[in-house]
Amino acid sequence: MLYPLIQMKIAICDDKMNFHTSLKKYLDQYSFKHSLNVDYYDYTNGSDLIASTIEHDLIFLDYQMEGIDGIETARRIRKKNRDVTIIFLTSYPHVVFDAFEVNAYRFLVKPIDMEKLTAAMDSFLQQDDDNRFIMLKMDDVNKRINIDDIIYVEAAGKHCYIRVQDESLLYKNTLSDVEKLLPPERFFRPHRTYLVGFRHIISHTSTDILFDNNERAVISKMKLTSFRKAFTDYIRRNTF
Repeated sequence: MLYPLIQMKIAICDDKMNFHTSLKKYLDQYSFKHSLNVDYYDYTNGSDLIASTIEHDLIFLDYQMEGIDGIETARRIRKKNRDVTIIFLTSYPHVVFDAFEVNAYRFLVKPIDMEKLTAAMDSFLQQDDDNRFIMLKMDDVNKRINIDDIIYVEAAGKHCYIRVQDESLLYKNTLSDVEKLLPPERFFRPHRTYLVGFRHIISHTSTDILFDNNERAVISKMKLTSFRKAFTDYIRRNTF
């Protein structure tokens, strides 16, 4: 796959500098093949990364560090920048659920595998494609909505509300109409009145779903098993 020349700022936050060296070696190989110009920014602790004023395009963040750990570091970064892409680095794959709170993009398990790093980078570079957006007509205005921003969609009679980070958008068509426009591997309908985005789910019980904006959606008993399977499949696809 070929890409146009892209300038990127990549942060690596890990308390082991020898890991920085090995990761940059892999990234350099990838960059050469994909026409990337990369500036690297090295951090050995979460505090320095949080204090940085550099607008990084991508952050590789160690999950377990001395001092502020990766989750807390990401939590504080999200207060300043909710859009920057974060890829967690971990030797403990079971912590994947914790990362949903801070909207992590991917997990890479140490030691880094070149094939899995390539898959993660390919996915990152493609995330700005037009396939990430849907165009909806609202009050005679065509509105372009980033799919990643959709937390959930809630039915309201013959209309529905599309909940994004800062607002609820009234769409004068049905929830089913919106569902047809969204990728089924990233969204699920756990109840007749809700369509939820896996990306924004922090946790769930047998009856409801908690999102990263602290709002909730309902799960019907009939959909619980299929929801759990779909959500687990989503996690597996996004964990390396």
